[in-house]
Amino acid sequence: MDIGVELYMSAKLLLAAALGGLIGLEREREQQNTGVRTFACICAASCLFVSIAAHLTEDVSAVARMLAAIATGLGFIGAGIIFRDQRNLPKGITTAAGLWTTSAVGMAIALDMLVIAVSATLIILLIFSVNHFSWYRRLVDRLIKSKKKD
Repeated sequence: MDIGVELYMSAKLLLAAALGGLIGLEREREQQNTGVRTFACICAASCLFVSIAAHLTEDVSAVARMLAAIATGLGFIGAGIIFRDQRNLPKGITTAAGLWTTSAVGMAIALDMLVIAVSATLIILLIFSVNHFSWYRRLVDRLIKSKKKD
C-alpha cells in the first residue's frame, strides 16, 4: 500500500477519534458511564473497519455488508449499556443511541463524507444538549402537565 494512502487513512482515523471524543466529552459532562474514550474508540473503529473493507475490494456490496455488520454489532453494545433503575425505568438509552450514531460518523469519515460526519457530530451534540435549554424544559413541563390533566 502506498504511504500516502496510509497517511490519509491515518488522518481519517484521527478525525474519527476526535469527533467521537467530542461527543463522548458531552456524555462525561452528564456523568454517564461512557465518555470520551468509549465514543472515540467506537468512532475510530467504525472508520477503521470500513476503511479496510473499502481498501480491500472495489465491491460496493462488500463495503455495504461491513456497514451493516457495524450497525448490528453496535446494537449489541448498546443493549449492554441499557439497564433498569430502582423505579424499573430504562436508563442508558440515549447513550446507547449516541454510540450507535457515533459509529455512523466513523463510517462516513471512512467513505470520505467529511462534511456529513462533522454535520452529524454537531447534530448529535445538539440532541444531547437540548435538555439544557430553558425553552425545551418549559415545553416538556407543559407536555407533562397537559398529560396529567387528561
